[in-house]
Amino acid sequence: MPKIEPKEKRLVAIVSGALGVVIVVATILTLILFRGVALPFQWDQLLTLGLIISLFPPATVEYLDLRWQRGIDKNIPGLLREIAESGRTGLTLTRAIEVSADRDYGPLTPELKRLLAQLSWGASLEDAMRAFAVRARTKLAQRTATLIIEVARSGGDTQEVMEQVNRHIGELQTIDRERYAQMRPYAVVVYIAFGVFLFTDIMLIQTFFTQIANLQASALQTAGGGGVFGGIGNTNIPLLKTILFDATIIQAIFGGLIAGKMSEAKLGAGLKHTVALLLITFMAFFIFVWGL
Repeated sequence: MPKIEPKEKRLVAIVSGALGVVIVVATILTLILFRGVALPFQWDQLLTLGLIISLFPPATVEYLDLRWQRGIDKNIPGLLREIAESGRTGLTLTRAIEVSADRDYGPLTPELKRLLAQLSWGASLEDAMRAFAVRARTKLAQRTATLIIEVARSGGDTQEVMEQVNRHIGELQTIDRERYAQMRPYAVVVYIAFGVFLFTDIMLIQTFFTQIANLQASALQTAGGGGVFGGIGNTNIPLLKTILFDATIIQAIFGGLIAGKMSEAKLGAGLKHTVALLLITFMAFFIFVWGL
């Protein structure tokens, strides 16, 4: 899995933001230049498409980066276990890390190679581990680096201490897994709530507002403006469609961000949920509402 550097994420965010601004300006110019011309989409629909296009790259980058970070955390216990095993043979901590780094630890392997390169260039183990923690960008990697630095400072029985560190890191991972397992269903709750909201909007348009408009039109034709619906006025169905569509878009944006924050404890993780909910909204209205 690829590693996404923070500067690359910022660059993608800037380019996507600029793309979003261009889409907004192009939408405004289109409405001005083609005023009175029947366009395939309204202004809010065009903006929604632009929002989906501009959010897709950051959502993809954030998803890949989170996968890479989870791969780092997943392989840290294996690395500590190998270091402890190597320490049993009497190797120093630095040499044990070098021997253990020959194995495949997924996305952790390139970072270990860079750590060993720094050691070969004369850097201290403390400096190399701190640089590793900065590159890994995960709390577990930072804790592991700090513990290894303390082990190197204290000396003593490296094998026994590293086994204790490994058990401690395993307990931390177990706690994180339990927390995520408990919070992940809340993302499903967000999707269910959004689905109910979207279904209600579509049903209101199809079975309530449209029927009222038809009854009003029928009453005005048969009673010459009198009857039960004569004093209510015509129901503006296009305006109601626009209001409900915009309300659903707002629900999709914030619902997706909340789902990511609750399920993965990161707001950026909600971008993929936001893009998914926006696509669901657009397709549902395109199929069931705008075709009416």
